Amino acid sequence: MPETESNSTPPASNPLSEEGVIPADRVDLIPEEELRNLLLQTAPKAMRDLDLIEKGVENFFLFNYSPFALAKFEQLQFLKPADLKYFEDKNGFVLYQYLFVSEETKELGLANVAIRPASRRADQIQKIKSACLAQSAASFLQFIVRRDINLAERRSAGELRDWVIRQYLNTDEKGNLLDFQDSKNLPYSMRNTKTLSVESFLLRNFKIREDILTSLISLLSKKPGEIVQFLGQIKANPDALLALDKRGSRPPLLRLHLEFHVIQPSLEELVGDTSIDSKKKNANEETELEIVFELFIGLSRKILMSLLPGEQAGWIRPSGLEQGEDFLRELSKHPAFTSGKTWEGSDIFLQSFEVLLGSMDSLSTLRKESLINLAFSDIVIRIRESKEPILVDLAAIKIKDSSIQAAGLSKTEVLDQILERFKTRNDILTREKVTGNSPGIVALALENVVSSFLTNKERRTSIHTLIRKNGQPKGIYAFLKDVVEGTDSEIVIDEQIRLSKAIADWEKDNEKQRLKAIQDSKSFIVKLLEWLLGLFGVNFSPPTSKKDIEPSDEYSSSKQGKKTPSSSGAKTSAEPEKEPLKKKKSLGVLMGPKEKSTLIPAKVQKSIDYVDRRNNGIIWLDEVVNATSSPEFGKDKVADLMYYDQKRRYIEIRSMNSIRHVFIRKELESDSAWLDSTLEYLENVTAKKPEFAALADTLRKFRDE
Repeated sequence: MPETESNSTPPASNPLSEEGVIPADRVDLIPEEELRNLLLQTAPKAMRDLDLIEKGVENFFLFNYSPFALAKFEQLQFLKPADLKYFEDKNGFVLYQYLFVSEETKELGLANVAIRPASRRADQIQKIKSACLAQSAASFLQFIVRRDINLAERRSAGELRDWVIRQYLNTDEKGNLLDFQDSKNLPYSMRNTKTLSVESFLLRNFKIREDILTSLISLLSKKPGEIVQFLGQIKANPDALLALDKRGSRPPLLRLHLEFHVIQPSLEELVGDTSIDSKKKNANEETELEIVFELFIGLSRKILMSLLPGEQAGWIRPSGLEQGEDFLRELSKHPAFTSGKTWEGSDIFLQSFEVLLGSMDSLSTLRKESLINLAFSDIVIRIRESKEPILVDLAAIKIKDSSIQAAGLSKTEVLDQILERFKTRNDILTREKVTGNSPGIVALALENVVSSFLTNKERRTSIHTLIRKNGQPKGIYAFLKDVVEGTDSEIVIDEQIRLSKAIADWEKDNEKQRLKAIQDSKSFIVKLLEWLLGLFGVNFSPPTSKKDIEPSDEYSSSKQGKKTPSSSGAKTSAEPEKEPLKKKKSLGVLMGPKEKSTLIPAKVQKSIDYVDRRNNGIIWLDEVVNATSSPEFGKDKVADLMYYDQKRRYIEIRSMNSIRHVFIRKELESDSAWLDSTLEYLENVTAKKPEFAALADTLRKFRDE
């Protein structure tokens, strides 16, 4: 192949990669005609691979930015990796990689893909690369979850130290194993500590490109919230988020040096086996990070012993971890170690050693924080799983006393921290417990309020009070909502009906209890007098205070259908009336006359849903008819069924009728993310049909209005 370097992408020294952002592509790809002329130089059949590559990008946008849709090298029949590299240099393709987890083996793998959007646009190439990076990050986080389980098992079996030492590949340039004790091998042994890094693991096992590796490492070194936001562009496996949760507020990777990152210990690894049900003894509480630190201590001791004359090395103890700071200081000021060619890479070793020292100093604080995080997370999970309020006190902490003591805490201190954290949670309702002298709260998840009120008849008043104590004066009445048949789901409507009935029953019970309390408080003489007066038709009932009784005129379920002055739009004289916002014109027509509304038969509905899923929200009428495959349901019949749908779910885009009849779901016209992704898909459809360009124009005009 002729070579050309003028258009090749420079190495990943771009400062943007330091921020975890992929270096931007600022040049569009060459036109298709020019690329096809280049392809003719290899083999005419290579045109088929070009179609496959463009189809992969089309499917990428169709399937919500899924990198799995892109064309992989092994799927191409005629273009070899060398050919692809040549055409990448000619700016015809873009080659990229992403990590994935095999569904069969659950092992980490690497996919090499070729990218060429039909639009040729650089900004869309950038979006594809970003999704690939997100997939790599999500896959590596899944790998971390499995790795955490593996470390826990080795730790329980007392095999963790041996396993960590095996990851340290102490070999020379030819791959021969080196004796750690031989002072002549120490320069190699020092440089080989990098084999413990994530970078070394990925380069050794997957041949990942260095520019992609740089971006991936930078991303995984960020705060969990930033990583979650970046992963939002793809459909990430839940295990990816679990890996972040297991590390609290810390990034997944710890940076020892720009070229040396290690995986942060999980909360479980920091505190060990905390379950009170576990019968295992905490055999060894060391973490992987602590074992790596011990390796650095051992190497530093041997290096100093070899560098210093015998009379100057008397202060060095033969074992122990206490002299880490002394070792670091002596090595940092030794000229032979810091500047000599023999000890090349000493800067990486020293910086990594310094960060590890700082990490060991903060490990005690991390253990305390991690144990409290575990205790708090465990209680939150139980609260969310419970359909009734639960008590959070000392008895609710399900962690071994020995684990709490090992972290330097008491059970009361753990509870105090847990109660403090609940004060910042808006998704959990709490109030102080009223029995006993020890601290504690009663808690109920906001998401379970309605189900709890429905199922716990005896506790309805306490649930209502709990809601009011958390800043909602209406209590349970605040959970009554106006629902519309056809707009809201049947589940929501049914739940609101049952809630309204439950509130009515509760009000009746409250009224019965109130009247009974009044009657019980009367003396025998008053009761006798009332009975005698009742014989003559006189109703004697003194006025009673309704203090502590729910005001039915304000929150009663029987009046939920009526709007309050504030909800009906009435304004006070002090509040100026705002000018109503101009309503955006609809993309199409939503349903015909209501009197003609009809239910869509199950067979047709199944076909509509199939086409909807297949085309990511674009419902081509002819495809629905073909999927239904019944002479009873022709185009006009199906179009009428969708147009007069009783549930008002579909919008007919009338401007497309003369080209190709199409519907979309009602909620999609207000979904800006769907509009953007659909436009990108339509711009990259390989089938050059007029309806795709026409629909793209229609959606673009609607979006830009």
